[in-house]
Amino acid sequence: MEIDQTIFKAYDVRGIYPEQINGEIAYKIAVAYANKIQPKTVIIGKDIRVASDDICENIVRGLVDSGVSVKAAGRMTNPMIGFGTWFYDFDGGIIASASHNPIGYGGIKTMKKDAVTIPGEDLKDPVVNNQLKISEQKGSVEEINIADDYEKFLLTQIDRKKIKKLKVFIDPLFGSVGLIIKDIVSKLNIEPVYYQSDPDANFGGLSEPNPLNPEIREKSLVEFKKSGADFGVMWDGDGDRCFFIDELGNFIDAPYITAVLSEYILQKNSGAKIVSDPRILWPISKVVKENGGELVISKSGYRFIKEKMVEVDAVFGAEMTAHYFFKENHNSDNGIIPFLLLLEILSQSDKKLSQLVVPYKEGHFMIDEIKVKVDNFASLADKIKLEYSGYTLNEIDGLTIEADNFRFNIRGSNTEPVVKLNMEAKSKEILDSEKDKLLNILK
Repeated sequence: MEIDQTIFKAYDVRGIYPEQINGEIAYKIAVAYANKIQPKTVIIGKDIRVASDDICENIVRGLVDSGVSVKAAGRMTNPMIGFGTWFYDFDGGIIASASHNPIGYGGIKTMKKDAVTIPGEDLKDPVVNNQLKISEQKGSVEEINIADDYEKFLLTQIDRKKIKKLKVFIDPLFGSVGLIIKDIVSKLNIEPVYYQSDPDANFGGLSEPNPLNPEIREKSLVEFKKSGADFGVMWDGDGDRCFFIDELGNFIDAPYITAVLSEYILQKNSGAKIVSDPRILWPISKVVKENGGELVISKSGYRFIKEKMVEVDAVFGAEMTAHYFFKENHNSDNGIIPFLLLLEILSQSDKKLSQLVVPYKEGHFMIDEIKVKVDNFASLADKIKLEYSGYTLNEIDGLTIEADNFRFNIRGSNTEPVVKLNMEAKSKEILDSEKDKLLNILK
């Protein structure tokens, strides 16, 4: 069978099931993975998608045929596979997951010891060329449960005695966070209002389990306003990104939450380094400067954020897409820890969530990320450099242009044939003007 090579991404393997990715391909990927890192023991998990049962079953088969001892941990959120890998000191981890992609997708995320990501593209050649070596000695399979240890670890990140009885709207979008969130919340002194909380392989009919989708988000905001909650939290389908709703029913863009979390973390870790991607920076740079920290810029993508955090010994990292990374979690991202930290922050503050983000939203305006299909990013970048030749420029991740009153980042996607534009400015008028100017160049 001919394999569609586009499924091998910069971070993972992802495609439409079963046309692009299926059990047969999953088997080959597992063998290629075992050949590459030569693990003795690997933890395996799966998200709640329809495709993941078949994919996971064949990952296990491929590892056993490669002589690997498999620890089968069952259904889980994406961050749990990283936790399971480093917490138990296994040689690697694999989860069958298509992240927050629309229904109908399947995927595989792989890592080696210490939860270090193995890019999907690193496994492409042996799979496509069928350069796979099967072991003469078979491996074994043992079923394990990591949920209890994982939940205990999460709860050590806060002081539960400080948590006030806040009313919290909790919306996992029918995704995998629903597997664990009720048990975690039962150990907290809060009043939960659950919505779309039962895990469902078809995500309750949602087009995609992604809070950044305005249509998906709007439905949740309507329900939130009926709840009378102090704040709300939403997760994507695989549970590695979380988003917040303030007490007024406003969806809060992730850079403002990053600023609130950064302030709290820097107050406990004086002079610490914080890592961010370059797409939206001003709220984060403001809080880091005011609290004596050091901001380090990384390429976008969880693999690159993790690597940069290790390199500079950072305590916290964030992407504007609401991935949050923590040193205590072996520099991996986690979707529950930000929720717990915000609970602790609000419990100790006399301010509401809308008031906590005011210092970072005042005088700051940003667009929702715009995607534009482009054939040749390099040629496009040259045009933009020429147009903005008098401004500060860097190419840490795509192309970033910065002026006194606006800045933008444009970069090629690692997962789609598009460029992604993010922009921030000090007024709505400047934002709209510069956005229109840039979009005309893109067209």
